[in-house]
Amino acid sequence: MIKKIILFLVAVQGCSSAQKPSVTPVSAKSVKMNQVIDDYFESFLKLYPLFATSIGDHRFDSEMTIVPSDEHRKQELNLVETTLATVSAMGCNDLNHQDTLTCEAFIHDMQASGELLRTDLGHLMPVDQFSSFFSDFAEIASGSSYVTFNTLQDYKNFEKRMEVVPAYFDVMIANMKLGLKRKVSTPQVLVDQALKQIHALLPKDIHESVFYKPLLNLDQVAKGSDATIVKAQYEDTIKTKVYPAYEKLENYVKNEYRSKARKTHGISKVPGGKKYYLALVKENTTTDLSPDQIHSLGLKEVSRIEAELEDVKKQLGFKGSRDEFFKSIRTDKKLFPFTTSEQVLNAYRAILARVMAQVPAHFRLLPKAKFEIREVEKFKAENASEAYQNGSPDGTRPGVFWVPVPHAEKYGSKDMESLFLHEAIPGHHFQISIQQETDLPRYRRFSGNNAYVEGWALYTEGLGKDLGMYTDPYQWIGRLGGEMHRAIRLVVDTGIHWKGWSREKAIKYSLEHEPADQAGVISEIERYMAIPGQALSYKLGELKILELKNKAKLALGAKYSD
Repeated sequence: MIKKIILFLVAVQGCSSAQKPSVTPVSAKSVKMNQVIDDYFESFLKLYPLFATSIGDHRFDSEMTIVPSDEHRKQELNLVETTLATVSAMGCNDLNHQDTLTCEAFIHDMQASGELLRTDLGHLMPVDQFSSFFSDFAEIASGSSYVTFNTLQDYKNFEKRMEVVPAYFDVMIANMKLGLKRKVSTPQVLVDQALKQIHALLPKDIHESVFYKPLLNLDQVAKGSDATIVKAQYEDTIKTKVYPAYEKLENYVKNEYRSKARKTHGISKVPGGKKYYLALVKENTTTDLSPDQIHSLGLKEVSRIEAELEDVKKQLGFKGSRDEFFKSIRTDKKLFPFTTSEQVLNAYRAILARVMAQVPAHFRLLPKAKFEIREVEKFKAENASEAYQNGSPDGTRPGVFWVPVPHAEKYGSKDMESLFLHEAIPGHHFQISIQQETDLPRYRRFSGNNAYVEGWALYTEGLGKDLGMYTDPYQWIGRLGGEMHRAIRLVVDTGIHWKGWSREKAIKYSLEHEPADQAGVISEIERYMAIPGQALSYKLGELKILELKNKAKLALGAKYSD
């Protein structure tokens, strides 16, 4: 997962006003404060050159830093603490409205980031099935992600990045060994899933690997002696550096690490885990809510949504129990109509057309960025969720809604409308694209805290009826099931990582309260185990947006407009 910084509601809530420069005169203090924050962002891009590439900044396209190294983590912490001290000393008073937002949010974000860096245990657990560098790198190496291969220089740049892989994996292995000494390790059940992914990345014939895919298109980019030389060097790097590095990682994880990996499931079970989880909760929610408070809120939301699901059950004339109702949904063949992945993608394309027909009536400001629907690479599809990847601000790379289809016949249709609204339009694609297209400072354009980003996306699921969705009662069940899923996350994430719940208890709770199938629930629970705290952001962010919306309605009265 790309590291994210902070983002502000005004970037999308303000619509056309977000693109207009402030009419308030810019003071000398504003200029200095913005320069300090921009200098921070510039340093951040140098620390995270892959992130720079992802936002369309191509100055560092041949570079790749070793993020889990001691040196890198010390550099980032020093950057955070130094800049925080400078901005805090300046203070956020006597600034115009937009600069005050920038200042206050920056201070809050740096405080949360600093605490997370100081308590970090993630670098000691670098191998899992959801957010590991080995899978993220393979995905971008395939050419289907944010790294593009449109020129001969693109190939040369990425070849230099591939050369860093052996050293990167050596640091990962060293960190895992250190973690074992400190009794900090990835849960064994997640290690097993990760091993499947690593193995899938290593077909005997490298010409069949994801790393070789860009070379299949090289002839369309360039021909002649220069292309021949680049191809030979690129292929040699895959053979002599990338493949051996992945094989070394696989051998260590399989033969040494796996047997020693922990059998527990929550992060609080390892030394320092509770402090780390508290820091993760603060960063992902931007609140001071305790895990216990979040757990209680989740239980209340689950009860509320249960009542709505019960109403739908009655409307459909279903006479059985809730468990029987959920079972019928999980097994109803008409809700699993697909036999190929292309059918799944075409169904989403049909939803896209329906949504876009309604969008102009409800949104004044539309993004300029293009949009595409693509299938997730097969090696990652088994453990992946539907996801959005931002496009580049210059429009050369579209925003992408990624759809994992490991088994088309098992891909359920009831969640498709709500998923599309969330991950694509008007969810992540609108919010992130419009944010990037504003004239705000770089720090605010290319950033995002989970509570807002995911809160907005979940909020947009609730706009479905206005956008012509949910006319099918089963799609409405999908919407309620999606909202229930996010409420359950508050319960099970805190349950696993704070209250000592086992993986099995979390799975059981989820199956009892949502109509998702068992395979999907297991994958989700294991996701929460891999990235503690992230799952809390959705429902908490949505509730805050709804709270602000209601506040606006009361304040504006007749002047209020959706």
